[in-house]
Amino acid sequence: MAQITADGVTGKSLAEYIEDIRTRYLNIDPKWNIDPESPDGLAIAAWAEMLANLDEQVVFAYQSVDPLSAVGQQLNRIGMFSGTFRQDATASTAIVEFTGVDGSLIDAGTLVRNRSTDSLWRTDGDVEISGGSATIGVTCIADGPEPAAPGALSIIATPVAGVQGVTNAAAASVGLPRESNEDFRSRRTHAVAGPGTAMLDSMLAAVSGVEGAKQARVYENHESAPDENGVAPSSMAIFVDGGTDDDVLLAIASKKNPGCGLNRYSGFPNRVNGDTVTPKGQPVNITFFRADLKSIYVKVQIASGSLSEQDKERIKSALVSYSVKGFQSSEGFNRQGFLIGEPVPAGRLYTPVNYVVAGSGYVQSITVGLDSAAGLQVAPILFNELGVLAAENIDVEYA
Repeated sequence: MAQITADGVTGKSLAEYIEDIRTRYLNIDPKWNIDPESPDGLAIAAWAEMLANLDEQVVFAYQSVDPLSAVGQQLNRIGMFSGTFRQDATASTAIVEFTGVDGSLIDAGTLVRNRSTDSLWRTDGDVEISGGSATIGVTCIADGPEPAAPGALSIIATPVAGVQGVTNAAAASVGLPRESNEDFRSRRTHAVAGPGTAMLDSMLAAVSGVEGAKQARVYENHESAPDENGVAPSSMAIFVDGGTDDDVLLAIASKKNPGCGLNRYSGFPNRVNGDTVTPKGQPVNITFFRADLKSIYVKVQIASGSLSEQDKERIKSALVSYSVKGFQSSEGFNRQGFLIGEPVPAGRLYTPVNYVVAGSGYVQSITVGLDSAAGLQVAPILFNELGVLAAENIDVEYA
């Protein structure tokens, strides 16, 4: 049977149990017929299988109390000890601009269609056209990584009187699938810093734990002069993708130290400023910033042996998925996707492409860029920006 000692847990394999039981039978009677096809041989196999399965469950139960090996519901329970909960799938979001006749009312839930993927996006609230246009947020009706390049959300799926057109000037913030065991384990490791006194780690843990938050980046400048990014002296600049404004404001208020500025008067784009309360109910004004989303264009050249046009779509899908959540099929690969403030190197994109291409060809070259020329090896991303891939911005060619 499985044994639990101070050194850990050990169990027997199916082969070891069969050999052990056979030996015990023969110790009773050396002439006992225990050939595998005999009745007693079949009984030995059945008993050995049950005992090996029992050992396997004992080992699994023992390992499930370790955050590094726990999975599923047991990992969820371990996360609860530090107040960390597995995040459900999130939907992609974007900002669209409607154009039309002044006074035209656009109700919450009005649908817009992505001309490239046919995905549907609903408006987050009511809005009225004034001065010929109106801007409102939209959320994809399907959870998960649904990209939308600038200009892709251009079809009015729900006709509205007086509304003549719609478009999105910037790329969408891409949603995430339900948090995997690997991602949740990694975030839980960072989240245990939440109650700590290390301000930077504690703040990042709090903001990253906001429901619907896809990622966050915290920059701290403890010097007496602005740093190279323009972060003000003795302050933090917090950039977030995902989560509601109110939830992010509350999370920051729960960790902000007195005297630490939040760059309210900086020139960074996508500023969110609002009043909230501290955990003790004290009113406080908080500032953070939304990540500035930048579309990344990709060109892939493949020497193809037997790849089809459908494989091109698989390659594009693999690249978009990799940009959001990394490559999780095997150990040793990046599992986070591209982060806020992180340049997008073409070299990292070979992994998802090669996974699709396999033995049907090989990748000749991959280049990236911030426009359709895509002639760079590294797409430059500023400290407050987030590189976003969309299928319509990926060009796959067979040599």
